[in-house]
Amino acid sequence: MKQLAQAIAVLFMVVLPSVSLAQDQPENLKVFPSDMSRDAVLAEMRHFTLAMNVRCTHCHARKADGRGTDFVSDANPNKDKARAMMRMVDTINKELLASLPDRDDPPVVVTCKTCHRGTVKPRVLGQELLLAAHKGGGAAAVDKFNQLQRDFSEVGAYDFREAETNSVAEKLVDEGRFEDALIIYTMNLERFPESGDIWFGIGEAQEGLEDMPAAIEAYEKAVALDPRGPAAKRLEELKSN
Repeated sequence: MKQLAQAIAVLFMVVLPSVSLAQDQPENLKVFPSDMSRDAVLAEMRHFTLAMNVRCTHCHARKADGRGTDFVSDANPNKDKARAMMRMVDTINKELLASLPDRDDPPVVVTCKTCHRGTVKPRVLGQELLLAAHKGGGAAAVDKFNQLQRDFSEVGAYDFREAETNSVAEKLVDEGRFEDALIIYTMNLERFPESGDIWFGIGEAQEGLEDMPAAIEAYEKAVALDPRGPAAKRLEELKSN
């Protein structure tokens, strides 16, 4: 028994150093320095996963047998996208920001989280809602708003203030999608019932639908809330016709 224990001890002495050495030498590094240690690479990977709220397999392929992750493989296209983003960040920090005069000390730098803030694709709220509206109409945009507010309200990934959501409805009005715009304005009105801007937007959408009584009513409410806003002039024009 004693001899078996000694043999196992010798085996660990021989095998473990070689395993540690292999782990300290990551392979296929194309942006990081080729001699970067395993611990340093893992630290950077943790920053990426936290910034985007993803796991390793977002960028790394699975092994052929499905058991574990193949960190060396380039089979997952997201890996090259990540490399492109790393080069972009490096250029911003080392070239573009470095040329700014009177920088803070220590200087402000860009990281993955600067843009991603816990999201895979760094879109602002207005972009997310507009995409949803184009795919599924105003109701889909409202559903998307509720989902993002539920999932990201504590992360600070999106701007849930009034103007950001209003801007989506304004774009839909410009595109002639008046009913979709009304759905979004109505949702935002529940959150900001004292907003003259929202009532003005509702008036514009109602005008687009050629419902002039509803437009006049909306403009009147906008004027009551914000007498100096743009609704006063538009209301006067409609009533004079």
